[in-house]
Amino acid sequence: MVEFALSSVVLLLLVGGLVDIGRAIYVTEVISNAAREGARHGAYFQAPALAHPYLYDAQIKAAVDAELAAASLPASTLKNPGTTCPNPTDGNAFHNPPYASAAYPPTANQTWLYICYQNTAGVDFTSAPGSGQSLQDVNVIVLYTYGPLTPLVTAQFGSFHLAANEHMTVGGR
Repeated sequence: MVEFALSSVVLLLLVGGLVDIGRAIYVTEVISNAAREGARHGAYFQAPALAHPYLYDAQIKAAVDAELAAASLPASTLKNPGTTCPNPTDGNAFHNPPYASAAYPPTANQTWLYICYQNTAGVDFTSAPGSGQSLQDVNVIVLYTYGPLTPLVTAQFGSFHLAANEHMTVGGR
């Protein structure tokens, strides 16, 4: 009887760990899709009007949050203005992962959104820019602190940082 109890605990831990791994992979895909949709939305160029109607923070955040909501994840917290681009820990100039722990939400199952224009910290658009802003880079970065469902995994490892970013060149003339 004792062997059955011990093997049941081990089996339960394995199943819980597999569920957490599967859920973490799913959340990674969701935040990757959210970053891609946000960047795609911001990079849209309306040729007849020669305008970028969605190239500003509120519109990009709305596109990201729509993707997150479709997967039942919480809406993002926009970290603009001022800290537009989180500093990568490997020194790359394009603000791609990896990032320092301070760039991620401090609580589990929360999402932070950074929007970088021209890979320059502090550049921020609160409304659609004029037609002179064509051919610039927009980088949408979605950072998520993943909290495992299994209490033993949480107790042993804590939370995990998941990151996704997408660079797109803004179209135009």
